[in-house]
Amino acid sequence: MDVSRLDLWPARRPGGRPSSIAHRGASAYRTENTLAAFSHAAALGADMWEIDLHLTADGVPVISHDASTAHVFGIDRMIAETTAADLAAAVPDLPTFRAVVDLARELDQALYVEVKARGAGRVGMALLDEWGFGAAVFGSFNHDEVRDMAAAGSRFPLSVLVRSGEDPFAAAYETGAGIVHLCWERAAPAPQTLVTPALLASAAEKELGVVLWHEERNPVLADLVGLPVLGICSNCPELVTLSRAELLAAQRKDPLHER
Repeated sequence: MDVSRLDLWPARRPGGRPSSIAHRGASAYRTENTLAAFSHAAALGADMWEIDLHLTADGVPVISHDASTAHVFGIDRMIAETTAADLAAAVPDLPTFRAVVDLARELDQALYVEVKARGAGRVGMALLDEWGFGAAVFGSFNHDEVRDMAAAGSRFPLSVLVRSGEDPFAAAYETGAGIVHLCWERAAPAPQTLVTPALLASAAEKELGVVLWHEERNPVLADLVGLPVLGICSNCPELVTLSRAELLAAQRKDPLHER
């Protein structure tokens, strides 16, 4: 299957606007990458949850941005060195991939799976096939991991996450990804100016989808929500569901508003 086809994007795009991708769930309001954060994101109108995939010592996929649970939960466990049972006992709020998939199915949400651990992509894709869940995209900063998922014949759209200064089109070509995810939120004071008409035209010509970084600044979002991109990540997913006029009006009401 040609996973570069844009009609394979699994999340809602109401009225053609970009999908609201809740970055680690509604992480501005709840502890990131927890079931509470994902549930709250759905309540705020998210279309998709961005989640981070690690593997325990016994190969069970769990959701955490960091390799250790220390920063988020204050309990220092290295995920790759801890069994799933021991991790669940020590850090009960850290969810398994299965728990998040079950909740996404219940709340009609798609998943944007960022692969953190080596080999976790193949594991996650195989499990989604086994569980009969198809509304997912897999991606990574790690080019080798994206290439490995492409080599596995992924039926899911694949995304390559692109840092500032990296050529997104070269990254897509080198990995076989059908989506370029621009992580340029700190690349310029007004990063929306980097998403130029020429860049978007090149992406369309190459049949590549575009996903944008996590953004919470109303003036920046006001310029992004009208662009022909697949989705925009945000810690405040409700902001991506607003129109340009609504975003600018909210900013005028509270000029010091920053999330």
